[in-house]
Amino acid sequence: MSTGIDMSKPPRYLLVDTMRGLAILGMIWAHVHGLSPTMMPEAVTGAISQMSGAATPLFMLVAGTTIAILTHGQMDSKRRRRFRLEYFLRGIGLVLIGLALLPWSGRVDIVLPYLGITFLLAVPFLLASSKILSICATVIFILSPILAKTVTQALITLPQLLYPQASHNPLAFLAQWIFTGHAYHATWLLPFMLLGIVAGRLLLAQRLPAKTITLLGFGLTVGVFLLFVHPQQDAGTYIRGGFTEMSFDITRAMTVYGLMSWLTSVKNTKFSCWFQKIGMPISLAGRIPLTLYVLHVLLLFTIMSDGWTLAGSQWLWPAIVFVGCLGFAVLWGLTIGVGPVERLLGVFSLRHNLRWALTSQPAKPQEFGFRRIKARQPARTFNRR
Repeated sequence: MSTGIDMSKPPRYLLVDTMRGLAILGMIWAHVHGLSPTMMPEAVTGAISQMSGAATPLFMLVAGTTIAILTHGQMDSKRRRRFRLEYFLRGIGLVLIGLALLPWSGRVDIVLPYLGITFLLAVPFLLASSKILSICATVIFILSPILAKTVTQALITLPQLLYPQASHNPLAFLAQWIFTGHAYHATWLLPFMLLGIVAGRLLLAQRLPAKTITLLGFGLTVGVFLLFVHPQQDAGTYIRGGFTEMSFDITRAMTVYGLMSWLTSVKNTKFSCWFQKIGMPISLAGRIPLTLYVLHVLLLFTIMSDGWTLAGSQWLWPAIVFVGCLGFAVLWGLTIGVGPVERLLGVFSLRHNLRWALTSQPAKPQEFGFRRIKARQPARTFNRR
């Protein structure tokens, strides 16, 4: 008799938390950098921006890996239906949170509705075999730019469906989220999520060729940039959501994914211990990604709308927002644990009950290689006879 896995207590993987943390911090960086584009040397800023540009695809790879973790092991038919329902509701929840943020979005293109629609589209694939997932990811990857261009051209004569921010037409928002989004769209993100499930299964089976993925991904990233991205940017023909950008995104995301997997698999106890300690803030950020996303959107809106200024260099604002979000992640993670937005979504998706949402679940320093502080023993006293 098959038994379902315990959805209420999924296992924690520091690698997955760290990669998710890198992804959400990359998203935050992409937005706060605009407050002061000259805060760092151009070469340094350019290198960081190139990697942060792949933050959303990396986030979807990690989302797929999380699905692989949650579905690892045998699941009966009831658990399968329950799991699909949870992710369906999770997708709707992400869309609703994204819509709630729109009045405060300012200069930020809110990604949450795109992620939510991607989750909805992924529901039929959640428990598919790795072979089917790989084939579907490849087909969708090829068709995505074609569909985006075709739908955009078809909607040119229907501006009320092409510009949802102006028309507030629900169908226009749906078309943008699925096909025509300038920065993202679900058919662009779905292949990353499906590949993330495959990569997660290989990771759990300890068959992920992390070193090969890192070196191959880095080589392809450099090649795609030099041969396609850079020339097209210079010529003004670079298209968001086209084959070039999708190829560039997947090579960058896989490079980071492979590198982190490689570093965490190093068989050196001292290195592993220090790596966990240094990565603790990023890992804690990866445990409350949605909360940090909402927090940085509200902070940026407040700063931009009120026209706040600081005496001295304007690079202080990006530093305050970025470091503030990271510090909040550490403080919240070590004292309370699960973020408020994550708690809300956990209850909404029926994965957890209300009691779970109201319970403190702080992370323990021992999870990151820190030693447990022993209680101080009382001083000995000697009584003379």
